[in-house]
Amino acid sequence: MNTMAKKTIMRKTYLRAFVTSAILITVLVSAFSLYLVQRFSQSARDEVLATIQNQLKQVQKSTEFTLYKLRLYGMRMFADELVREWFSSPNDPQLLVRLSNSMKEYAASEPFIHNIYLISARENRVWTLRESMFDNIDFFDQPLLQKVRNDRSPYFRFHGHSDGNRSYIYLAIRDNSMKNSDGYLVMMVDKGNFDENVLQSEIYSQMQLIVTDDAGNFILGNDNEPLLTAIKKFGQMPSSRFNWKEDGRKWFVHTAQIEPEGWHVYQFTPWDVWQLKLNELRNAILLSAGVMLSLTLLFLFWVSRRHYMPFSELIGLIQRNGADSDGAGRLQPEHQILRSGIGKLVTQVEQMNQSVKSNQQMIREDMLRLWIRNGTLPAASRQSLIELAPVAKAKQAGLAVVRIEYYTSFEEKYNYYSRKLLKYAMGNIAQETFRYHYAECEAVDFDDDHIVLLWANSMSGDAIRRMLAEMKGNINRCLNLATVGSYHLTNDQNFNLQSVYRQAMEFSMLKFLNGDDKVYEESDWSRFQTQTLEPFSDKLIQQLLQSVSKGEEHEAFLVMEQLFARLRHLSFEECRFQLIRLVYGMKKIFLRAGALQDFEGVSRQLDRFANLNEVYAWLKKEMIAFKERNQKPSRETRKEDVVASVVDYVSQHLQETVLTIEEIAEHIGLSPNYVRTIFKDILQISLSDFILGLRIEKAKKLLHSTEWPITQIMDSAGFQTKSHFFTVFKKATGMTPMQFRFEADELR
Repeated sequence: MNTMAKKTIMRKTYLRAFVTSAILITVLVSAFSLYLVQRFSQSARDEVLATIQNQLKQVQKSTEFTLYKLRLYGMRMFADELVREWFSSPNDPQLLVRLSNSMKEYAASEPFIHNIYLISARENRVWTLRESMFDNIDFFDQPLLQKVRNDRSPYFRFHGHSDGNRSYIYLAIRDNSMKNSDGYLVMMVDKGNFDENVLQSEIYSQMQLIVTDDAGNFILGNDNEPLLTAIKKFGQMPSSRFNWKEDGRKWFVHTAQIEPEGWHVYQFTPWDVWQLKLNELRNAILLSAGVMLSLTLLFLFWVSRRHYMPFSELIGLIQRNGADSDGAGRLQPEHQILRSGIGKLVTQVEQMNQSVKSNQQMIREDMLRLWIRNGTLPAASRQSLIELAPVAKAKQAGLAVVRIEYYTSFEEKYNYYSRKLLKYAMGNIAQETFRYHYAECEAVDFDDDHIVLLWANSMSGDAIRRMLAEMKGNINRCLNLATVGSYHLTNDQNFNLQSVYRQAMEFSMLKFLNGDDKVYEESDWSRFQTQTLEPFSDKLIQQLLQSVSKGEEHEAFLVMEQLFARLRHLSFEECRFQLIRLVYGMKKIFLRAGALQDFEGVSRQLDRFANLNEVYAWLKKEMIAFKERNQKPSRETRKEDVVASVVDYVSQHLQETVLTIEEIAEHIGLSPNYVRTIFKDILQISLSDFILGLRIEKAKKLLHSTEWPITQIMDSAGFQTKSHFFTVFKKATGMTPMQFRFEADELR
């Protein structure tokens, strides 16, 4: 019971509309939200990486600039006259006082300088700014003294150093112009001060900034032992930016190099901190999407109930009133019940209207057809026809025959019902054409190759010709059917429509005799009747058949010209009879020689032609084919024809980059192996070499006669790649394309 109730509820239109829309909107909102989260996450990640990269570049530039400035400052101090004098006289008391004052001024001007050492190589003495004078053996920082004296690294580079209490970077300056320097000036820079003011490593609490030398020894930044150990394991850096994972924690590592010291800067950024922020952003987006989806679904339910519930009530009313007497509709959705009811109602109304219209149309067309065939109607039938077709009460009428040309092909192409529909469409087009010219006509389909138009005659002959010509054009354009049109007008009130119809049909047959594409009328028939020639003689047919049998082509054509000139002045029936005799005689000749293939019945074959000109052209073509089949060309001539066809095809398709023997053989209807063999036998060159030669010759011609770019010339000649073009061109000419063009320009 519960299952049945659920099914009944889900058949409610408003509930089905709500559920369907809810599912669709939920899928769309979910997909869009996930896409938005992914895009925001990617954008935030890219922004974080870009920010880190910019920070690293700033640190690199600041460090290089500060070291460069300190290097210049050290050179100024080394160039001071007091320093140079002290190297020569380190024990002069007055000089020491002046030197101390001068060095204090230098140190006060540059806050990064922690101490200054002067080392006299000649006297083995060391003077310091903060302490005093020492002998070399008494100097408190012997490791530094050994580093300075034994340093063979490139000149003017900073180095890291620690005296056990503090860490420094120092710069040792000596006179590099002399083999043995008089002394050294060592500038000690405090690492802590440098880190705080230049690297600013403490600002980025989540990041670790480490500067090492080439050997991986710590120089500046955060002294993190695990990270320093990892740096030594890196070896050759994979790139300026890579990921590193240690103990389950993921780091983004960005690197840079400080010149000329050759130091490496490593910036380690933990991804989990940024991932936490991205998760917060994602959760906020998803929560907002969920709230929006809930509100949308509530609004959608209200709209569905408001707009679709009345339909459910209407269906219930229909069911309660017994429209669904068998109860089967209760198992169907509401929209199907409503559609079924409306469909039945519309179908019944349409059937009633169609029945009335069809009966009237059939009665009108049958009575018109009877009137045309019999010529007259009984008074009672005439009165009934006047009610259905006003043209029946006209005192004078016009009748036109619209005949389909090539009717045999038309019958083969379309079945009976399709032919009826097409002729019905022809009648509609004719009626619309008449209405366009403010006239009315009735169209009657005769079960043959034509329809008949009937109208009250109130127009001039010129107007009728123009209207029927326009109608023919419309039929050809809309239905792709070639037609012949003719008309005849009644002369008095007591006209016989059968006689008018027969005369109009006879007029339409003039198209077969003279081939003129026009609307035929009584004046055309009168002119045809007045044209007289000598009586038709059977001797012309016999003479033509004898010439064809003997293969006398020229004589046969002359006789056929005379024969068809006589046929044009016969009546249609007489002309057709003589043509049947002629075609039958030629059929026997052609079949004996095997020259006429798939020849159909003679009469049916003639039905395929619209006029004598087409019959003449067909017979002439068959006669030429008959002669060609009886000629036996030599084997070499056929081979040369094959080669000529291949050369012609290659020349026309040379610009195509892929030109295969299979494609060429398919074009001329032969096998690839046969074409390849014949071509090599006749021209003594392979087809591929021949094509390549033509391409090179075309490229040379274009290089000589045009200013086109090399790539355009390469494409026009059909080469696939530039490298292949240069290789084969140089192999063939001994020059590159540019050299060939230059020499051609010089010669010109």
